[in-house]
Amino acid sequence: MSGIATEAPDGRWEQSVARTIACSRLAQFACLLAFAVLIRCPAWGEWNFGIDDQFYALVGERLLHGELLYVDIWDRKGPLLYLIFSGIALISPTMLAYQVGGTLSAALGAYGVNRIARHITTPLAALAGGLVYLALLSRFQGENLQAGVFVNTAIIGAACALVSRLPLLRSGRIDALLCGGFLLAGMAIATKQTAAVEGVVFGLAASLLLLRSGRPLLQTLWRIALLGAAGALPLLATGLFYQFHGHFPELWSALVTSNVARGYADPGIRLERVFVMAGMLGIPLFFAVLGFMSARARMSKRSPVLWLVAAWSLATLVLLFSFPNIYVHYGQPTLPPLAILCAAALVRKPVWPALTVLIGLSLILSGTFHLHDRWRARAAEDALADYVDAASPHKRIVVWGAASYLYSKVGAAPMSVLAFPPHFYEGREWTGIDEVAELRRVFAARPETVVEQNPLFTAPLNETTMKMMRAYTAHCGARRLFTIYDHNGEQTYTVFTRCGG
Repeated sequence: MSGIATEAPDGRWEQSVARTIACSRLAQFACLLAFAVLIRCPAWGEWNFGIDDQFYALVGERLLHGELLYVDIWDRKGPLLYLIFSGIALISPTMLAYQVGGTLSAALGAYGVNRIARHITTPLAALAGGLVYLALLSRFQGENLQAGVFVNTAIIGAACALVSRLPLLRSGRIDALLCGGFLLAGMAIATKQTAAVEGVVFGLAASLLLLRSGRPLLQTLWRIALLGAAGALPLLATGLFYQFHGHFPELWSALVTSNVARGYADPGIRLERVFVMAGMLGIPLFFAVLGFMSARARMSKRSPVLWLVAAWSLATLVLLFSFPNIYVHYGQPTLPPLAILCAAALVRKPVWPALTVLIGLSLILSGTFHLHDRWRARAAEDALADYVDAASPHKRIVVWGAASYLYSKVGAAPMSVLAFPPHFYEGREWTGIDEVAELRRVFAARPETVVEQNPLFTAPLNETTMKMMRAYTAHCGARRLFTIYDHNGEQTYTVFTRCGG
């Protein structure tokens, strides 16, 4: 690892810590895992913490009940995301189990950031890069079970494999580990399609090194094709599975058409979100640029790792700001390369106080550290679930809001393929399914309970389906208000019972 700054920290204690970290990968992972548990555990046990998170868990459990993704229960993300939740549910179908799994994934991602950063900075600074990643992940709504918690870890694993095999690629060869790395990238794409951007960056880097190796062109192209096949394998296998079962059109509609055909934010709203995202990324971007310049000046020779991470970071930033919609959690793919570059800035002691502020600010602004809400959340959401369970003996319920995991909590199967409630009431939504006809069919089955969130945090609303829901609940025999809590704070729900006659 020539060219890496190796100056030892001052003081015997710091030297001892640095030596332990440098020599023990187990110690590195233990530190990162402990930090991940510390900053994420306040939300453990809450099933209503995030709107997306609880829906992933619901879908994972419905798959174990024999339902087919995109056919019996619909969403637009890749199949592996839901298979991850199904796998955890096989062990324990509880929100705590999912959250422990998410914490392990986040810690593994942070460990990968640490290992890559070690190529361009000191051991202690590399470990700090892993801590930065965990803190930023929480700041960008990855403190629980967002898709990026799992996607990023797979992408970081692919990057680790690529970085470790750069000398092999320069000699014109590949091996099983490198193929495994590209398989990980393919798994990330099969979890969330936008990970294809990182996969392309890694593929271009590997292809360029192979082409410059001087090996015969035919051999080189064969190796490039093999790496590409490893990356394509997860989605290719998915496509063949759905084609074999006669449901490829549903797969294509969910993964491709729905992402193109859905409505997106107005230009003014999008511009506002661009500025908000730029502000949120401002401090980590500053440290990343500082780290890039510091590492470039410090390295005794040009580092391919540094330039690979810089290209990775640039690609994720371009992707983020080119989205028609921009939400806070869309920033998660930018965090691994930014954290690696931040680590390179930390060989200089004057930077450490500012880094402490960065980590502290990220944690203060994350949902898990709204401790007043966290203390009240579990009892409040369990009271809601108990009431709905007792009021719904036939388990025919409709959730009209964020709390889709309520179906699992009361043992009810969703009454529609559109089990994610916003697919019914968001005005810009496109699922390829006639939402009005589907909702008419649901209400014709006479659900006995309707659970409505007030207000619904989306605009514009689908006025047609909203009127249908209002007309149905107007004839319910009783209603009761509940207050529950998510990562944004207090939310109000109205539970309509004795509905449907």
